[in-house]
Amino acid sequence: MSKSLALIGNPNVGKTVFFNELTGETGHVANWPGVTVEKKIGKMGNIEVIDLPGVYSLSPAAIDEMIARNFIVNEKPDLIVDILDATNLERNLYLAFLLKELGIPVIFILNLMDAAEKRKIKIDVERLSQLLGAPVIPTVAIKGKGIKEARNIIESYVKDNKLARSSVEIIYYSSELEEKIKKATEILENNLPKFLPDKRRWAAIKLIENDKEVKKEIYSFDGGIVVEEKIKRILTGTEEFDLAGERYNKIGEIIKETYKREKGVVTSSDILDRVFLNKYFGIPIFLLIMWGMFEITFRASAPLVTLVGLIFEEWLPLLTSGLPEDLWLTSFINEAIFGGFGAVLGFVPLIFMMFLVLSFLEDSGYLARAAFNMDRLMFKLGLHGRSFVSMMLGFGCNIPAVMSCRAIENEQDRLTTILVNQNISCGARLPVYVLLGGYVLGNASTGTIIFSLYALGIVIAILLALFFRKVVFKGESSPFILELGDYRMPTAKYTGIHMWERGREFIKKAGTIIFAVVVIMWLLQSFGVDPNTGILAWGVDPEYSLLAGVGKFFQPLFAPLKWSWIAAIGIVFGFLAKEVVVAAFGLILTGEEEPAGLGQFVFDNLAVPGAVAVAAMPALVYGYLVFVLLYTPCVAHIGAVYKETGSKKWALVSATYGIGLGYILALIINLIGGVYF
Repeated sequence: MSKSLALIGNPNVGKTVFFNELTGETGHVANWPGVTVEKKIGKMGNIEVIDLPGVYSLSPAAIDEMIARNFIVNEKPDLIVDILDATNLERNLYLAFLLKELGIPVIFILNLMDAAEKRKIKIDVERLSQLLGAPVIPTVAIKGKGIKEARNIIESYVKDNKLARSSVEIIYYSSELEEKIKKATEILENNLPKFLPDKRRWAAIKLIENDKEVKKEIYSFDGGIVVEEKIKRILTGTEEFDLAGERYNKIGEIIKETYKREKGVVTSSDILDRVFLNKYFGIPIFLLIMWGMFEITFRASAPLVTLVGLIFEEWLPLLTSGLPEDLWLTSFINEAIFGGFGAVLGFVPLIFMMFLVLSFLEDSGYLARAAFNMDRLMFKLGLHGRSFVSMMLGFGCNIPAVMSCRAIENEQDRLTTILVNQNISCGARLPVYVLLGGYVLGNASTGTIIFSLYALGIVIAILLALFFRKVVFKGESSPFILELGDYRMPTAKYTGIHMWERGREFIKKAGTIIFAVVVIMWLLQSFGVDPNTGILAWGVDPEYSLLAGVGKFFQPLFAPLKWSWIAAIGIVFGFLAKEVVVAAFGLILTGEEEPAGLGQFVFDNLAVPGAVAVAAMPALVYGYLVFVLLYTPCVAHIGAVYKETGSKKWALVSATYGIGLGYILALIINLIGGVYF
């Protein structure tokens, strides 16, 4: 039977990096909290390693804390490895004490020792180990230091099934509290003998602390309410604070003996924070950095995007030049694969470049500061700063961003964040922005246009969050706690892992969902009603294809916006996945007798023929991009909203409000841009 160990710790202590070093897994690693939303499972030899979400306590106030607590209590891992931040040892030891109460073997990893050294912090590791009654291993996980020693101790325990007896000893409190814990334990034993028999003392402490989840569990037993009443009779009402106070007193004694910090030490992180966290310049600097990110993304990836475009548009078609033009296989390869699918793959370098820059900013620690800056603004509006952390995750994909909302404790804040997250531009929208962005103000301004769309999405998300919190989900917003670790120079290894993890999802999606949709669109374009015979036939003019029929069916809905049936096809199929917008255009383009470049083709055919003056076309294009920004990201996003809210109502709201909002803004942009004059 295989053994298991659970990795746990406060947010942002390097836990997922440690997991990767132990297992070789490539989990999402970033220098800000909320990254590990669900448990990750890997293998270290025959040992199962579970990476649990970052938590501050075992009294779950949020869904991610619930995941961690339930796993430890119910799954009973053979060993707990608690990752401690050497620069914030006092705060981290509170969770360590709670883990010791469970009576499960614990090993402590003292991570970020390099950051502690820079801050002139000295820790007596040997004495700390004695006082905690368990091994304490100093590490710098991101550099691999101390990992071998940690691995040896873990493997030794698993092999011999032995740790020092003190590593499983429970924490004892004052005689007065211990008497109450003893009585509560006896009440549980006598009335609910089957309720957590191996963790009865822990359960008694939780009931004394008025833990809502443990109370819910005892209510499922006959006599649960009786147990609660009996325990209430032995309490005065201050025990929850008394227990916390005694824990902090014990922690204070440990810190006094083991932890020394020089006063007046100013690190490079402190100096940088004076700039990046400045209450006047913090947000403008964030906007400038975001603009720079999109400029770098667009310009650095442009040569590779051009190269991949040449491969699919010029070189690969040479392979089919000898095949009969009317053969279905020729059509499938040229139109579906080279035209439609190739149009999407042409933007792979762009997607990876954006993820590379974003990963660099995350791993450096800057994006945590951006969230801190935005919290100042959002709190004044009655919103939750943690919402912005989830929004930033939406730059990669809105679905994991929705899932990350589990870390938000307040239910109103959580629902609000889920519903507004779709307004943050995900990577799937980026190819559409790049394809058409140059036709708004010229190619030189493409990066600026992309930035404006991302910024607009953030502004709209904040304004909608304000509406939801003031009108729909009324109530006080909970306080925002965010770990601001030291700035770090990102390593090539983990920045590359982070980029690949996100980019791989794009490639997997392209190879499955997007390819399947492209094949369907190709079939619809290949068949149509012959205008001469009125019979369904193969190889008709694209104007009379079934695909064109779909576009013409929906086009009247967009007639007030002056969009053509080709524009409508992009919107309709883009509902399945935003990458398909570009694929649809690429597929239609290959059916043209004299194909132009893809961007020029879309620009020339986006409006109803003859309905819009050339001078007004940039406004119409920008309105189209704004609609792509705001309407439903994809079908999978609706499923994620339904899963996280458990409500068909909120899934429907999420699926529809963006369509209306995007439509209205596109109309306004058309009016301002002179589309109707």
